[in-house]
Order: sequence, then C-alpha cells, then structure tokens
Amino acid sequence: MSPASSFITTPFTFQSWPLAARQEELLIAGKAASCLILALILWRLWRFTVSPFLHPERPRELPYWIPSHGRAFFQDSNGLIARARDHFRYTQEPIALTAFGVTFYVVTQTKQSAEVYKNKDTLSFENFVQTLMRNNGNEEDVIQLMYSSLPADKIGFPNPYGESLGVLAQKMHAHQLHPGDQLALLQSQVTQRIDYLLRMDTLLGTCSPYATSSSPQHIEIPLYKWCSDYFIRLGQHVYFGEKLDQIDPALPDVFFVFDELIFKMLYQFPGFLSHDMSKPRAQVIASLKKYFQVPQSERQSSAAWLINAMEDEMRAIGVDDDNLAVVIFHLYLAINTNTRKSVFWLLTYLLHNPTLLARYRQETGPAFKDGELIDALYIQNPATCPEVSMIWHETLRVSGWAASVRLIMEDTMIGGKVLSKGNRVIVPHRLLHFDESIFGAEPNSFRPERWQQKDNLERSPSWRPFGGGQTMCSGRYLARFSATTFVAMLLQRFDVELVGSPKLPAADEGRPVLGIMSIKEGHDFNVRLSPRRKDN
Repeated sequence: MSPASSFITTPFTFQSWPLAARQEELLIAGKAASCLILALILWRLWRFTVSPFLHPERPRELPYWIPSHGRAFFQDSNGLIARARDHFRYTQEPIALTAFGVTFYVVTQTKQSAEVYKNKDTLSFENFVQTLMRNNGNEEDVIQLMYSSLPADKIGFPNPYGESLGVLAQKMHAHQLHPGDQLALLQSQVTQRIDYLLRMDTLLGTCSPYATSSSPQHIEIPLYKWCSDYFIRLGQHVYFGEKLDQIDPALPDVFFVFDELIFKMLYQFPGFLSHDMSKPRAQVIASLKKYFQVPQSERQSSAAWLINAMEDEMRAIGVDDDNLAVVIFHLYLAINTNTRKSVFWLLTYLLHNPTLLARYRQETGPAFKDGELIDALYIQNPATCPEVSMIWHETLRVSGWAASVRLIMEDTMIGGKVLSKGNRVIVPHRLLHFDESIFGAEPNSFRPERWQQKDNLERSPSWRPFGGGQTMCSGRYLARFSATTFVAMLLQRFDVELVGSPKLPAADEGRPVLGIMSIKEGHDFNVRLSPRRKDN
C-alpha cells in the first residue's frame, strides 16, 4: 500500500471508533430507558390494577404517573376532586388521591361525611390546628402545653371534663358567638359601627386612599377593596377596641396583603417563595404582641370577652407574649378572613341583578325609619325577610371553597372502606354544594329561589358552608348578622351603581382559603355610592 493510500484510509479508521462507542452508549441508554419505562408501567399496573383487586377493602385511587397529582392539586384541588369523582362514575364510596406524598381519602356521600364529623376517636382536627400553630411561630412546648389536660377545678372558664385549653378554646368561641347575651352585645357593637361607617362624610374620609372619584354627593370605590377594608376594620374594632388601631393604624391593610396570599401559608411554601406572605404575617403578629404588652386595665373594657378570656387562660398556664400573639393571630384571621369576601360576593350578585337588589331593599325596608335601623333582628328573621335568607344561603353556596380535613390516627372504616392510619380524609364542601341531585337545576348559576323550591334545603346534610361537627364555625351567626345588616343599611341610605359595565368577576378557585373565595387578580370593579333622596 502506498503512503498516499495510507494517508487516505487512516482518518476513516480513526473516526470509526468514536462512532461505535456512541452507538454503544445510545444502545445502553435505550436499554436503561426501556427498563425504566417497563418498571413504571409495572408499578402503575400493580398500584392501580393488581393491588386494588387484592385489597378491595381499600378505597380505589385515581391513577397517576409519577410524581402524583401534586401539580393539579395545587392549581385547583376542587377541580381535581371533581375529576376523580367523574373517573369513578360518581361512586358513593370514598376515593383516594395522592399529592405531595400524602394520600387523601375523599368523602362525598352525605351519610359518610356525617360519620367523619362525629368521629372524635380516630379522626383528628387538632393536628391541622397544631400544624398551623407550628408553621406560624408557636414553640413546640407551648403547643404541647395548649393541648395538655387542665384540672377540672381550675380558675377561669369552666372545665368540668378536665380538657385542654386547645379544646376549651372552641367552647369559649361558642360562648361568645352562639345566641345569647355575649353575641347580642357584639351584634349591638357591630350595628353601631356599621351605622357610623355608612355615612357620606365618614366614607369620604375612610375611603380616600383608594377612592377613584369623590364629591360631597358621591364616591366611586373598588368594591372588593372597600368591602375588605371596611370589614377588617369592623372586626378589629369590635374584638380589640381602639387600642390595636392606635398601636398600628396600617394593620388592616397589612392583614389584607397577607390574607390574599394565605394559600402560601396553607401549602407551606418555602421561605424563599413566600416572603410576600410571611412579611405581613410577621407584622400582624408583632402588632398583636405590642397590644398584649399594654396593661390589660388600659384595654380590657373595649375588648370582646373572648379576647380577655383567652389571654387570661393562656397567661395562667405560662404562655409568654410572643406565643400569645401567635395564638391570637389565628383568632384575628378567623374574625377577618371570610365576612369581607361574603359581603363582596353578595353585593356583586345583587348589583348584577337589579331586580334582586330591589327586592332586598324593599324587604328590609320595615327594619328602618328615615334611614336609621330600628330593628336589626327583623332582617335576620326568615319569616319576615325570606329573600334575604335565600340570597345569603346562595351566596355562601356559590362562593364557598373550604373543605373539612381530618388526620387518621388509627385505621378507620368509612363507607365500607378502610382508611389507613397516617393519611387524611377530606370532605369537599364545594363539591357537595354543586350536587344537582341536592341543590337542583343549574347548580353553577346564582339562583336564590332554589332555597324556596325545595323544603328544608338549609338543613340538608350536604349543606356545609361552615363545616360540621365540633369544628363548625362558631362565627356563623355574627357573620350573617354583620353581612346582611350592612347590605340592608347600605341600600337604604345609598344608591349603589356599577361604574361602566363590568363583567361578573371570576373567583380564584385554584387557591385554597379557609372559607370564602377571593377574586382573581385584576377582577375588582368600581361602584358609585350616592345618598338616596328622601322620596326614593
């Protein structure tokens, strides 16, 4: 072979080796990928076909490919639950979902949901509360202290069964907020505050930071922002008096920022993704700490019984100012997170249905004389104000989001299926409220008349706007009183008009909340308030 031919063939031989090596690498990678795919298929076949066949006592699980339903759960948990129900053809049995490494058993049958609410032995709500306390800054020893049994003969709030302060707190809420003298006192204070704030001169002052137009005879304001600002300030005043406002005048605004980002707290976002939520939360807690550092004698008379009683009980077991502020932060949240949004949705549906608005105004008219409220309880009576009652129920039905969640402490039988220890059972209220077989035709539409068309619908076990069992929201009576009284007084004193022709705002269904949904960002709209003429 000549040197020339060697020169020509050498590069070919030199390059062939890398090509062969690459082919070998691709072959190995292909085999590895095939093995992984085969393993994944076998895993899915085992988990969602073979294992359910071998263990029929377990709830069937909505199939998924790794890494589970986490993303779908985060984007719209109610939508995911609805999809699971559809997948199993509206089965009456509990079904299972896996998200973020946690298995949730979904209960949609009313009899089974009642079993969940009644079960205090193997299903725990306290775990949810303690997790919130821990994530919001309570120290572990304080959490354990709050849930340790107290003597039956202790001083303070009666404790005949020797329960923990964590359990007693629920009974203290009920003592303050269930029908009785304590609730009547709060209702009187709410009425006085609504009366003061719903006057033109007051509105021009309090709404000036966000009003888009104003004169002595009118004011234009964004409705969602106004309802939120109004009711956060109202709730804070009724429970804490003027002292908290003096300590931090910006507190309602700060809480509003936090509350709109509460999903980050509920989903336990890491710190680097939740600074916009954790910063206002820290300010609310810091302001509450300053409040409790003021001598009680200087603030006790203007605070609600519940605030003073909770402070006394916690100080009696040695809870310090830092942890006291965190515990009361949860109460501040419960007071202010839902009423503001329920009022917004109630007004939104009325403003987009002028006939309904006129009926609300006319029906509540006898409770007023010359624009002044003379009989607040008239509005609360379904016999005298059936339209108000139906509109209130329908508002809660279409705008409610929350679900009841329990930790399974021991294997538990519900609906003929074994729910395994360590997982969670969830009762999705929103899904129940859109059940056509219960709530009638067009469940996605706002139709207050459905509450008249079906007898005792508000007593249906599927109707759970405030949860159920021992954890049913104690504030439901005051929330209804505050919201319906406010709307009635607003309509008696003012003409309320949409500015322009805004579409019905979209609810932010994808973000979890503790009750009533927020609106999607950018969906707030302006309304114009002007005093009603005497002849209207």
